[in-house]
Amino acid sequence: MAAPTANLKTATLISFPRPRAHIGAALKRHRLPEGLAAMLARESEAFAEVSAYAALAYALDQRMACAPLDLERARGILLAGPAGAGTSAVAAKIVRAARLVGRRTELTRADAALAQFRAGANPPDVLMVMEAESFNPLNARAASAFSALGDAPGVETIGVISALSDAEDVADLVSSFHFKRLIVTNLDRTRRLGALVAAITGGAELAHVSAGPNPDDGLETLEAGALARLLLDSPAH
Repeated sequence: MAAPTANLKTATLISFPRPRAHIGAALKRHRLPEGLAAMLARESEAFAEVSAYAALAYALDQRMACAPLDLERARGILLAGPAGAGTSAVAAKIVRAARLVGRRTELTRADAALAQFRAGANPPDVLMVMEAESFNPLNARAASAFSALGDAPGVETIGVISALSDAEDVADLVSSFHFKRLIVTNLDRTRRLGALVAAITGGAELAHVSAGPNPDDGLETLEAGALARLLLDSPAH
């Protein structure tokens, strides 16, 4: 018969797995790129004696930055993303949120509105929300064309990325298009968050996440601690 202390030790290990093992298993479930998952697991060791949640939150916080849109001051927001990312839904949500804080807004296609900004003819008291044409992320020319869009003074380009995408592809996309700030969509349609993590740990700031197609669903903020909990608690398969 095993000693009581041995039984207690075994039960403890089963019930409370080591933080790094817990984190590694969660990141694998969410299908993060292997290199990114390994770095997060390694960096989480700094808080490994506290809890898996604290450890992963620390590692994520070293690699992500949250920067919500300032809709009271913004003049022009240009949304750009691959086909199916949900730029139209995001545009509608931004317009609704801006109107709730008292802004006059105009939702328009990019070409004409960018020409107004370049000519200094845009209405100074109107927030222009613009949609660029969706692009094929595998087309090398798309990156060149995209880079020319964001040169209008007063306009910030926001990348729109779907959480349904492959995480490796998302990492390449953010790098190739040099997005500075992102909105990640379709969180209500996936249990795997690898694409989200890959998007926001590649150098671009996270403005918001979106979990539904309707304007009333709104845009949410997501910080490292909340993301760590989603990753560790999600029943991804």
